[in-house]
Amino acid sequence: MPGFSRAYRQLSWKDGRGRGFMNQAGKISAETRERIIAAATELYEKSGRKRHPAVDQVRQLAGVDMDAASVVLKDWRRVQPATAAVLDGEVPEGVSQAGLAALEAIWTQAKALANDSLSAAQAAWERERSELDHLRAELAGAFERQAAELDATRRQLSASLALTAQQAQDLAVAQPQAEAFRERMDKAEARVGELERELSEEKSQLLRARNELRLSAADGQAAETALAKLRGELLQAGASAAMKAEVARIKTPPKPMAAPEPGDEEPSLTAAYTPQPAAEDILKFR
Repeated sequence: MPGFSRAYRQLSWKDGRGRGFMNQAGKISAETRERIIAAATELYEKSGRKRHPAVDQVRQLAGVDMDAASVVLKDWRRVQPATAAVLDGEVPEGVSQAGLAALEAIWTQAKALANDSLSAAQAAWERERSELDHLRAELAGAFERQAAELDATRRQLSASLALTAQQAQDLAVAQPQAEAFRERMDKAEARVGELERELSEEKSQLLRARNELRLSAADGQAAETALAKLRGELLQAGASAAMKAEVARIKTPPKPMAAPEPGDEEPSLTAAYTPQPAAEDILKFR
């Protein structure tokens, strides 16, 4: 029996006398030990597990010596569960009265506990019902508010859909106008580009004309300066010639002659006192 062998080894090591038991058990063979255990178990089962078998009965049934049967049976008894003896007869009066008193006290305590539990349960039920009523009222109010909000949202959605439809219609009407306006804008941008190019060309021409005018003004200033110089030279030359003629006339004695009639002057004298056309033209140039 493996279970008994393990229990036997544990008991032998834990017991204060384990070392002596081991010395005695070491002399008993495993086969002898198994026969003793089997005999003890058989006798114990036959007694209805009411009493342990005697050493002599085990020795005779197992066919071993007294020492081996005593050692193994002693260890076997230690691992067997204790069995309480059955009491026969009626319940004693004192025990019965004590039991009734205890039952009455238990019943009284049980009723008190039950009543307390019932009261607590009723109070809890009342609180729960009040909370449920309050929650029901809150849910009803929330439902009403939610329904009102849903109705308002539905109306807003309807208005938004109507506005969207109107905007889509307006967009359909305005789209051709926008395309026409875009086309006019494209043409206007093209025209602006052309005008900008023309203006750039005009600016270029104006700049060239201004440069040419500046050059012409410079040339005119130079010509005016040269003309003034020439005028001065001509005036100086004319004055010198007149002075020379006057000096020559003074040096030449005048010839007596009759005064000529108007229109009978000699061409030479008329030419002598006539201003030079070149100098006169120069004076009138500007």
